[in-house]
Amino acid sequence: MMKNMRGSKAMKVIKLEKISAKAVRDQMKSTWKKFTQALPVIVFFLFLFCTVIWIFGSHCVMVVSIVTVVFKGNYKKRQSWGSLFRVAGLQIFLCALAYVATWNLALRLILNFIIPFCLIFLKASQFNKLAYFSGLMTFTFLQLLPMDFSGFIAQTAAFFYAMACFLALTVIYRLTHPLTPDYSRPKKGLLVYASWLRSCLNKEADREAETTLYSLSQSLYRDAYMRRGRREIVDVEGKVSYDFALIFQRAAYFIGSGRELPWSSEDDLCQKEKDFVRRCGGYLADAGGCDFWKEEYRSPLLDRGKALVEEAKTYDTEIFVVMQNCVRPFVIILDTLRQFEEGQLSSGWDLPRHQRAAGRFRYHLQMDAFEFRFAMRMSLVLVLTFAYVVISGADHGYWLPLNAFLLLRPMYEDSQYRMKTRFAGTVAGCAVMAVIYPLLPGYIGHLILAGLMAACMYMATPGTRVHAGFVTCFGLSMATLAMGETTAIELRILYVAAAVAIVLVINRFFFPTSMGQQFHYNIQQIFHMHHVYLRILGGSLSMPLDYGIICDAQLEYHMIHVQLRDYVEKNHPDKSPVYLEFLRISQRMVSEMEQMLFLVNNRRRGLTAMKTLEDYIAFTDYVLNQAQQRLRLKPERHTRKIRDLDYHRTIPGEPELSYLMTRYGKNVSRVYRLICEKSYQ
Repeated sequence: MMKNMRGSKAMKVIKLEKISAKAVRDQMKSTWKKFTQALPVIVFFLFLFCTVIWIFGSHCVMVVSIVTVVFKGNYKKRQSWGSLFRVAGLQIFLCALAYVATWNLALRLILNFIIPFCLIFLKASQFNKLAYFSGLMTFTFLQLLPMDFSGFIAQTAAFFYAMACFLALTVIYRLTHPLTPDYSRPKKGLLVYASWLRSCLNKEADREAETTLYSLSQSLYRDAYMRRGRREIVDVEGKVSYDFALIFQRAAYFIGSGRELPWSSEDDLCQKEKDFVRRCGGYLADAGGCDFWKEEYRSPLLDRGKALVEEAKTYDTEIFVVMQNCVRPFVIILDTLRQFEEGQLSSGWDLPRHQRAAGRFRYHLQMDAFEFRFAMRMSLVLVLTFAYVVISGADHGYWLPLNAFLLLRPMYEDSQYRMKTRFAGTVAGCAVMAVIYPLLPGYIGHLILAGLMAACMYMATPGTRVHAGFVTCFGLSMATLAMGETTAIELRILYVAAAVAIVLVINRFFFPTSMGQQFHYNIQQIFHMHHVYLRILGGSLSMPLDYGIICDAQLEYHMIHVQLRDYVEKNHPDKSPVYLEFLRISQRMVSEMEQMLFLVNNRRRGLTAMKTLEDYIAFTDYVLNQAQQRLRLKPERHTRKIRDLDYHRTIPGEPELSYLMTRYGKNVSRVYRLICEKSYQ
């Protein structure tokens, strides 16, 4: 018995050793992966760090961290050279403004209110919250150590040199790591779509295809949104992602509606339809199984697709129309890729006026807008902290605005998390430096330590305690290099604590923005987008549609939709059935509206049909407004009175449009009933 006990204990020890060894191996793999991913940034930083100190001196070392952030945010992106030069030009312009801000207190306060406000308004959004960061970091950090004109000339020369390195090393990276488009999601979607068509032929429709296609469409809308340019809603690659998202959205809607493929009653014709559907499914499967964007695959697929579309036009049954609408969008995508490769297509859709600089200012200049609230908080924090630096003249006072800038985040929850991790990491980093600092072998030792801490800093996850600890060690090393004196560790901790207190107060009492507040604002925006769609539909009755406007509306809606869904699933699991049902209905309404816009735009109508559609739009607008008021949301201004309106959900002679109008009207009623039921609970 004792032998058995010893044997079981030995087995447990062996198992623990194996688990421990596996954990060590996994940790080593994870560390190596982080290192390889961060290697280009680490190499760029170390190269710039050594050369800037060697050429311009240690007082210009602040430039290194700033330009490394710019490099990290841009070297992997598929940007044009014009975009990269604009990034560099903006950074140099902000470098000059930072110097102007150090001239006197009045300029310091004015510019630290205006510049953060403008950068956040023009570059950030609730879907890309940190787009302002690199520019505002440049403007903020270069004010931290005021200098005379000769020092500014040296710093500017170092900045020009650093930006030249950024451009040169970005070119080198692109040459050594050619950027290839990632079409894995479209390929998967095409295969799922083809599989669903085959299952319909076997009368075993795959209902899981709806969930997969819906998820893919949301991801592709997000990809398209991130391709937004300075003058474009989306660039060409974004347009391709958007077109694929539309294909999969329509397919998911068709599957989810429960409609079956409308086969003809005649046996001969039905057999032709099934053969055509089989060939269309095979076509989509072949496209999803190859690199369709490459010329050797794209050209045959384009020819086959055009032939299928032309064949579908020779029949007037509904199934051929459905298949034509299935294949034609993919043919358009292939043609878009061909034109782009041949240089015939250089840009996507132009930004509408309300998305350009002046339009964004007007649109976001409202008290409940994310951009306005965050811009006000950031401007106030920088004004207060830099006023303290100038008026007090305190030793190492620049640490206060530095830490406040890094702690203030767009959302309250993120700021709160960073306050905890930053303070804990700072204390840990200061403790490490207190031990290491006396042991450093002079100037070279400082350089080695700063370089090592920077490498670890870029490997760590931003915002964590570990990252804050490495940042603190690097910051103390860099301050020593720049100032040539021993850094007061106690002051470092004190200023971090002061920055935490300031940011906490501002976040709580001055234009606060929490995830819960943003959730309610997004609900308002969902209703607003439905009103926008109705106005676009009304406008399409008298003039051709601008597909760029539709693209902009679609991207805006789906980004809000995904943000709402993520918030509900993470923060309100008890209430998620009600909210998710609302979002499901809203999603179907958008799919129906997108198809209605396409049908209305493709055919001119008589006065009776026009009047029916106008009354339908006005009545729907009214019902949505009533639903908003029940939720205590602001109603839309652009609504007509519904007295004496003739409300009809059908138009004689247009079965497809009538079907969509009926489904849309029923879904509006479902939204209203759902809200009424929720308000009585």
